[in-house]
Amino acid sequence: MAAKHKNVGYDVVGHIPLRILVPFLSLLPAISITLPAMGAEIQTKSCPLAFHVDLVYYLPTSLYIKCDVKEYNLSFPDFFSKENGIRESRFKDLVFAIRANDLEKCLSMSFRHRGMNAEQIQKHNDKAKTWVSTACSRCFSEALAGENLEKLKVVSQFYLGNGGLFVFGGDAESSTGSAPFRTKLSFVTGPEGTFWWSLENADSLESLLVQTAGQMALSPTKFAAVEDRKLEYEVPIPQTNDTQHIAYLQFNGQKYHFKVFSDTIDPTGKPTDEVVSFFQKKYLMVAGGSPREALASFYTDESRNKYVEWIKKTDSKYLDWYFNDMATRERTVRFVVDADPLYIVLFKVQGHSPLFHKFIVRDPKDGKLKFTNFLCSGFLDGLFINEQFRGFLSERIGIK
Repeated sequence: MAAKHKNVGYDVVGHIPLRILVPFLSLLPAISITLPAMGAEIQTKSCPLAFHVDLVYYLPTSLYIKCDVKEYNLSFPDFFSKENGIRESRFKDLVFAIRANDLEKCLSMSFRHRGMNAEQIQKHNDKAKTWVSTACSRCFSEALAGENLEKLKVVSQFYLGNGGLFVFGGDAESSTGSAPFRTKLSFVTGPEGTFWWSLENADSLESLLVQTAGQMALSPTKFAAVEDRKLEYEVPIPQTNDTQHIAYLQFNGQKYHFKVFSDTIDPTGKPTDEVVSFFQKKYLMVAGGSPREALASFYTDESRNKYVEWIKKTDSKYLDWYFNDMATRERTVRFVVDADPLYIVLFKVQGHSPLFHKFIVRDPKDGKLKFTNFLCSGFLDGLFINEQFRGFLSERIGIK
């Protein structure tokens, strides 16, 4: 059971400064003379993911997160008047408290694990203070959100396991010159059923959804969520898999049992055969004694630059071990996720049990396959290195 806080039961108008609340209350008489607006409904949709190439630019992919979502796409004043569910009211309360820079109120709405000691509580409070002060000076500032939060857009609420992820932001450029942006407030349902503000760091799932929402703000048609999207595979995402609102990673792909040093493949066969052939070529070049510099051509621009610098500056003994391992330890491709223009090669390494992954993209500049994200990791890496997710993944695609 979560720790008890003061003022947990206040409603949407409780303790809100009049200078913030009055503009919203003034909307209600006008709304009352029209037909009552129906609130958004929960729908199951598939959200296409944006892949962050070298953490420099984004590519739309055919990799999806399927989950339950309410889509609002309302200015905050409209959201205030039309959406009155328990979760939505809680979100409103927190927005008002943050806008008012009311740290005490924000803390009263935050989730604290039972049994936290004094040091943990202090860290929790400091984190809330930092978040509130940062949010007030950025996304909730008058410059970005407007005097009455009229520039703030509430985009959606994702139902993830027992929690909720509210995505919001601004579309119009402001006097600060800021581009459209998306951010989030996360909530978790406590043991007693109360909806609490979560101060936990965003996990891979939340981060991927917010990242994609940001790209949707820039390119709505490329990243629009779709209903009834059917793909070959659906893998439950940890922390949601044993709840009512399960989130899934959806994708198409092809199973393999391909040994890079001993098997052959026709790159003109199935679409993913070209990817396996490309993956193999890199290791065969190393095994064949090609100069290390020659591998630079296998990478996207930023990864290529990092690779060249890496082989220049890294200790020679480590490089000898690294390339000897590439040349002698068998890699067995077990599956290729086909999320064109992104491909994820899942493979086993001789002597190791985990399922490893490499990202390959079809470079939009020349249409060629290239390895990417050398010496950097994004939110999708966080998902694929999660041990529980890898277990679900192996089970669903039928590999050991």
